[in-house]
Amino acid sequence: MNTWKINLGLILLLICASLTTVHAQKGSLMLYGSLTYKDNNNTGSTFAANPIGVGYFFNDHVVAGMNFAFDQEKNALGNLTDSKREIGPFYSDSWNIGDHFGIIAQVDAHYVWGTTLMNTSGSYNYDGYLGRIYPIVAVFLGHGWALKAKFFELSYEKTTGDDLNKTSNKTFIAGINGSTFGLGVSKNISLKRTK
Repeated sequence: MNTWKINLGLILLLICASLTTVHAQKGSLMLYGSLTYKDNNNTGSTFAANPIGVGYFFNDHVVAGMNFAFDQEKNALGNLTDSKREIGPFYSDSWNIGDHFGIIAQVDAHYVWGTTLMNTSGSYNYDGYLGRIYPIVAVFLGHGWALKAKFFELSYEKTTGDDLNKTSNKTFIAGINGSTFGLGVSKNISLKRTK
């Protein structure tokens, strides 16, 4: 990976670390996720979860855990044409913006696998890895619920196929576009007993 990519990631982390820390629910679990469905104008459809996860608040603002994502594309006949999955740990830190808003910086480290060009002679399986860092704006709705919006992404993904050519794909994303924007919800569940 290029040095400037690593430096940009470190700069983003330092900027986030300079903000005021959110005091949330130490010792609780956070469940979160985002599901999407897209009808591709009668040429097929896409169903995805990006991601679904569970994390633990180690203190009042740091959450770490595991998340899982999938993306399935079907053609107009309803046949599955591409399938991608990823799983791995995440780490996030949050900072307050008043009483009802927060900024969250999240880092994902994922193992990626899938199948492409399914139902064709060129079909092959692939696997690899994905590293991703992104900010999230959170709106705290009360009772442990939050609405979250991801609006930027810095990521690098590398996969290698099991076909004869060992097809290798590398994807680097830095910026704001339709694929880097997402909405989701989360729910915090306290593990402490109430008296």
